[in-house]
Amino acid sequence: MIDCDIEIKSLADTPWSEIMRAFLDAFAEYSVTFDEAMLADMFKRRGARRELSFAAVADGRIVSFIINGICSYNGNLCAYDTGTGTIKEYRGKGLTDRIFAHSVAPLMAAGVTDYVLEVLSDNHPACEIYRRQGFTIFTEYACYTADNQDVIGRLRRRADSVPVITPATVEQVSALAGFMDFTPSWQNSLASLERNPEAFLCLIAWDGPKPIGFGVSETAYGDITLLAVDPACRRRGVGSNLLLRLVEANGIERAKALNIATDCTSLRSFLEASGFTLSCYQHGMIKHLK
Repeated sequence: MIDCDIEIKSLADTPWSEIMRAFLDAFAEYSVTFDEAMLADMFKRRGARRELSFAAVADGRIVSFIINGICSYNGNLCAYDTGTGTIKEYRGKGLTDRIFAHSVAPLMAAGVTDYVLEVLSDNHPACEIYRRQGFTIFTEYACYTADNQDVIGRLRRRADSVPVITPATVEQVSALAGFMDFTPSWQNSLASLERNPEAFLCLIAWDGPKPIGFGVSETAYGDITLLAVDPACRRRGVGSNLLLRLVEANGIERAKALNIATDCTSLRSFLEASGFTLSCYQHGMIKHLK
């Protein structure tokens, strides 16, 4: 049964600090840890919008929520599930279904045509919730982690031919998007970088005046966000040198490379040869609102 005193409402007038407290409460017993600074960066990178995010509120407290990012993605104005959670004592009451059902009309009124999200492939209860809400799988991702020192040791042995590598801006990297073999996920998209450019280390590799590859990382969290090399210049140590520089700059002991398209075997093989190990798979899911 659903508690009758639960109100579903927009978070438009809710302070970010209160939303963050609800997020931390909902994920308190999970192995993944967050703090408010990390959440602030995540919300900014993913384009979270309070006025188009929604929550279930009981006795003045957020007990369940869906935080939505809004942006053009793959040519359509999309909403993105930046974070969904429910505090422990309110789980199993169907609140996520209620919140999502409430959100559809406001999202459509704002011009949103599609809703996208990622969910762990082995999180069967969550996958079932999304299927029940009308989501279908449109892509599959692999996620990797690695020990910095292991990666650095491997890459230093391999990175014998050293291209010129210089710092770059997000705008310069964006101009080289054609080097990529797949469309990045929402959180790794160029639009996400542009929302918080100061958080990223961007590098470009050069062959004389010609750019031949680029790499991007969010160094504070060890996140290898983008890595691509001109197809005509691969197997020349360009990717190895870019990845080495990115991992050397990491602010934490482990690196991660999230949401690599499962059919991008070239990048997956490169990461595995560099010391990255598969940590999980994710479904990319979509619901067409219009």
